[in-house]
Amino acid sequence: MDRSSPQSQASTKIIPLLLTVVFAATASGDDAELFERHVRPLLLEKCIECHGPQKQENGIRLDRRNDVLQGTASDQSLIKPGAPEESRLFQVLQHSEDDISMPPTTKLEDSQIEYVRAWIQSGAVWPETSDLEGEARRRAERWREHWAFQPVVKPDTSAIPAGRNPIDELIGAKLSAAGLKPSAPAAPARLVRRLSFALTGLPPESSDLQAAQVAVQQGRWDAWRTEYADRLLASPHFGERWGRYWLDTARYSDTKGYVFQEDREYAEAWRYREWVIRSLNADMPYDEFLRRQLAADRLPGSDDPAQLAAMGFLTLGRRFLNNPHDIIDDRIDLVSRGMLGLTAACARCHDHKYDPIPAADYYSLYGVFASSEEPKNEPSPLRMVDREKPVEPVIFLRGSPGNRGDQVPRRFFTALSKPETPNFTDGSGRLELANAIADSSNPLTGRVAVNRVWMHLFGRGFVDTPSDFGVRTERPIHHELIDYLTSYFVDHQWSTKALIRHIVLSETWQQDSARRPDAEKVDPENRLLSRMNRQRLDFEAFRDSVLVASGKLDRTIGGKSADIAADPNNPRRTVYARIDRQNLPGLFRTFDYPNPDAHAPLRFETTVPQQALYQMNNAFLMNRATELADAVRATTAGQEPEAAVRETFLRTLQRLPDAEELNAASEFLRQTDNDQKSLGPLPGWSYGFGSVADGATPATKFTAFPWSGEGRWQGGPTLPDPKLGWASLNKTGGHTGNNPDYCSIRRWTTDVDCRVIINGAVGHANESGDGVRLRVITSDGKVLSDVVAFNQTTPLAAGTVELKAGMGIDFVVDCRGDTSHDSFTAKALITQIVGGSVQRVWDSEKDFRDQPSASRLDAGAQLAQTLLLTNEFLFID
Repeated sequence: MDRSSPQSQASTKIIPLLLTVVFAATASGDDAELFERHVRPLLLEKCIECHGPQKQENGIRLDRRNDVLQGTASDQSLIKPGAPEESRLFQVLQHSEDDISMPPTTKLEDSQIEYVRAWIQSGAVWPETSDLEGEARRRAERWREHWAFQPVVKPDTSAIPAGRNPIDELIGAKLSAAGLKPSAPAAPARLVRRLSFALTGLPPESSDLQAAQVAVQQGRWDAWRTEYADRLLASPHFGERWGRYWLDTARYSDTKGYVFQEDREYAEAWRYREWVIRSLNADMPYDEFLRRQLAADRLPGSDDPAQLAAMGFLTLGRRFLNNPHDIIDDRIDLVSRGMLGLTAACARCHDHKYDPIPAADYYSLYGVFASSEEPKNEPSPLRMVDREKPVEPVIFLRGSPGNRGDQVPRRFFTALSKPETPNFTDGSGRLELANAIADSSNPLTGRVAVNRVWMHLFGRGFVDTPSDFGVRTERPIHHELIDYLTSYFVDHQWSTKALIRHIVLSETWQQDSARRPDAEKVDPENRLLSRMNRQRLDFEAFRDSVLVASGKLDRTIGGKSADIAADPNNPRRTVYARIDRQNLPGLFRTFDYPNPDAHAPLRFETTVPQQALYQMNNAFLMNRATELADAVRATTAGQEPEAAVRETFLRTLQRLPDAEELNAASEFLRQTDNDQKSLGPLPGWSYGFGSVADGATPATKFTAFPWSGEGRWQGGPTLPDPKLGWASLNKTGGHTGNNPDYCSIRRWTTDVDCRVIINGAVGHANESGDGVRLRVITSDGKVLSDVVAFNQTTPLAAGTVELKAGMGIDFVVDCRGDTSHDSFTAKALITQIVGGSVQRVWDSEKDFRDQPSASRLDAGAQLAQTLLLTNEFLFID
């Protein structure tokens, strides 16, 4: 604050006045009142958290009279009555640069410090009847009254009419109390789309949209939509959609992170993803779903690798340079936040600041995981097993393994256990821990799961912090509803599908999502749910929808991870993407993919320019738009442009255009076709394979390489490719294919009339084989250079040649007679001269890119890409 400001000036006037009042009170003998009214509340609010019954930083307690006045709890005297400046308690309140500061985060207000000064000055009176310790203990026990730690109580639904969904009645009661009513039902087509994305993460089939329309016309809509929801729940794509949500919770990755020279790959990581998807499709009871991820080695099927893969939940985390203490901390954090909504990792160094989790509880769980090990052998490298001799844990003071404190037993959280609950004695205790977490009497497990399901379906949970149900979490507005759904969940054998079905068939979830100005005045955040929340497609659903629109989605269930970032043409569903923990591709970060280093409670949703730039320029979108346009042309061949417009709308937005859209899009196609006829080709390099037809004017047969990434262009994601063999091109050269039909070809194209001067070299560095041959051929069949390199570098001087716009030059490398040892280096410099002056020097090495260069989309592809960029495509509603 500016000390010359009016506020500061007022403060300097208030403090002397305050001191006058305080000393007047002490002079009248009211020292006890000064303590009770001002000092005791200050100690309780600002100090007791770290210096009270639960925690005693530096051995200091400020809740007990003798400890403060006589210094019995530490070697230093805290108070010197009558001398504030000589009292340690007062000194640390000053936040001096050369001293420690208390409270450590924010200095007390000036008025509060003056109360402490006056109290010490007047003799530091602390009435023996003032039970600050008792009050501090009672405050520490307030967690018992917190809603999340209370037993789940099923609301009385006996008065709800038969056939009515209790969800709607409980939501309706809150709306009515606020003077609001629910919105009208969503239109059938919109609801079909909403159901399909919610349950499978994919857009609906066109046949289902048509069937819904027929059902409405025939008066069968209510029955049809229920049947449709059941069909989607039974789809194998359900597990892919909902499995991805759990993989966020489990901080799934295919790699370990930085681990020195050790292999970074988790070779079998994908088997855990497979287990999650398969378990959700089978509707494995949620309690069993949790148990198996903690203790599959102790449950039926412990000899089945497919079941043991469940323990990838624990074993696929970051390796922290193989520091065992950090690995165990990560697992404690994962289990406590992911399954219970408790931030137990906060108790690694001291008792939890807010929640009822003492450091002793943390190290009880530490003992469980320290008593487990990972044998990287059959039947599954993902499993854990109990050590032959369990670890007897001790508290690490301040989290330091070298500073050992009291021994603690392996046990469950004391706040969630009854006093008579026994300690863990069965091996490591992982099975006992799993049973305690999955116990239906545990008030947190079911509530946390229900909140997450609600969050994924509505875009927002009952609780905004899905992995923190601690005492700072406010009681949800719909607290009765979360308890009702938790009871429903448990009563239906922990069936995730039954819970989801119950919610999506409610009128609340099926409401329209249109804005409600009347409701916004009362409930601007739509907490009361007077309408459905409008949700944007997440990264997975967006990418998968683009593949569906182009007709290229690979719907195969399961399998190994696919590197979709390196291969923009990979058609696999995004749930099967390879996740590199250490080098998460920018593509994932751009679209709000969570950091796989740790458990992710939820995904944040951003709108940033990089998202639009990706959608406009990335090869994935452009190639899909081209494929979509090609499919439209094949379907509407010989018809007017209007037919192509209708088909493009159906494939992208799943509806027909209105009259205005039809006219505008048709005119766009006509105009763009005319404009592009006047444009030349795009200039620059392209990379492919092919052959050269012999003859007086040899012609090059060129096909672009279908795969790029990792600094190469080639036939597919692995080398050798089944068809093209080792044929590939990189920045400095490449490798020829299996025979002369699969030469490696680097093509350069001009978009203007020009004269070019060509220089370069080709190299072969191996005494084996017979070398490689490089020919430089223009697109009209002129051979400008024909050289061989065998265990040497051969220069090429192709001279000067005149080219018309659209013509190009191919640098063709073949294997000669012997197909072995045909790696080569090659560099080409093309000096482009236009109108007598040098326009540019094209350098094959400096210009190299392992991603497709921007190509010119034709009119149909441009229309398709435009529709793929609309909010109608990007949002569910």
